[in-house]
Amino acid sequence: MKKSLILGYGITGKSFANYLTKKKLNFKIYDKNFKGKKFIAFPEYKYLKKYENIYISPGFKLKEYLSETEISSLNFQTDLDIFFKHNNSYKIGVTGTNGKSSFAYYLEQILNQVSSGIIIGNFGNPVLDFLHHKKKYSIIELSSFQLEKLNKSFLDLSVITNISPDHLDFHGNFENYKKAKLKICNNRTKTFFANTNMSLKDFAFEIASSLEKIDSNTSKPLNDLPHRLEEVIPGIINDSKSTNSASLLYAIKKLNFDGNLIICGDPRKEPKSYEVYGPQQVYIFGMHRNELKEKVKSRRSNIKTFSNLDLVLQDIKKADSKPNILFSPGNSSGKDFKNFEDRGNFFKDKVLEYFSD
Repeated sequence: MKKSLILGYGITGKSFANYLTKKKLNFKIYDKNFKGKKFIAFPEYKYLKKYENIYISPGFKLKEYLSETEISSLNFQTDLDIFFKHNNSYKIGVTGTNGKSSFAYYLEQILNQVSSGIIIGNFGNPVLDFLHHKKKYSIIELSSFQLEKLNKSFLDLSVITNISPDHLDFHGNFENYKKAKLKICNNRTKTFFANTNMSLKDFAFEIASSLEKIDSNTSKPLNDLPHRLEEVIPGIINDSKSTNSASLLYAIKKLNFDGNLIICGDPRKEPKSYEVYGPQQVYIFGMHRNELKEKVKSRRSNIKTFSNLDLVLQDIKKADSKPNILFSPGNSSGKDFKNFEDRGNFFKDKVLEYFSD
């Protein structure tokens, strides 16, 4: 009987488990945070070689357990490797440091107006859960974690929104991160790079028009994803999806922002300090505020730190009952929130509490 091992038991790991269960295959799971009945200690290399199939989740750090030589000698499979083999849709890969989810969401909406498509992958829909979908297009959002472990790309079209430093705590340095992102390119298809002078919506129309006959003038309006430069009430913007300094600086530039900037989160993956230009006032709050204050610089603004968001909004309201606020954390959630959706919703609730009439 085939022996299989799943490494990592997050969203992708659970999709592996569902996939193998449906195939009636036995498997074991290793995840240091998983204490279920199939939990095992990480196997020694000599035991790993006995597994016929090893299914690896995107965020699993093999280098913590094995040498480069050992890693190269084992047969690892990703969910993408399985998807490429068994799904017959036209496969569009989308990656980038910022904007990949929004672009994929716009592209899905456009293609569904004239054909059929579905977003899967890093967007929150594991590819194995949609292994046999019948849509014409698979729009696969791909993280650097996924691409790093991919054996070979069989995408029909590739899209890169941008590449700037991110996840350096995982990849070690920018070159490794960039190398992982560029694995989305292959010799069998064309790769499109976003034009910085073009909006993501226009870019999505451009890509869709290369695949289908589309008239942007008669197309239905496109919806936006929440937590991406989302106006809560006039003058107050929720950009909680900002998880790195590049997205924070992009938001300031795009809005030509000169009001009250609010930052929070864990800055460990930022390689160095960075300077913000434009905001009159910078607020930093949360459990990582002291670490953040060491990294965020501003010539124009005073920088204030508070333990929580309530104190920030109270301080802002003292000066102006209808202030100009940009909440663009520029970091992962860390110890403050479960994820960017959690903190974005928390911010919106607090804004309505303090500033709605």
